[in-house]
Amino acid sequence: MQTFSQSDLDEIDKLWRSVPADHMWAGWSAAGAEPEEVWLYRTRAHWRKFPLRKADNGFALFDEKDRPVAEAASLDDLLTAVESIPALAASEAAKR
Repeated sequence: MQTFSQSDLDEIDKLWRSVPADHMWAGWSAAGAEPEEVWLYRTRAHWRKFPLRKADNGFALFDEKDRPVAEAASLDDLLTAVESIPALAASEAAKR
């Protein structure tokens, strides 16, 4: 699995800090100097924790069951990927 560099983590932090305080992206975390996974947190209504991993074609976000839910070609595109994941209520309605 590919790892995130310190510059990747700095870019994720910069991107997260650029969103308004009431944005659905509530935070992020990672463990270690070069983690294989970063966790993105969204507000409760929009689910809570999404693993972010490097992929061959950029970055991929996964849900709590490790299913891919969004992709981003670059970290600059990550915000759009975070916003593209439907809210929990919308996701449950789509399953019916």
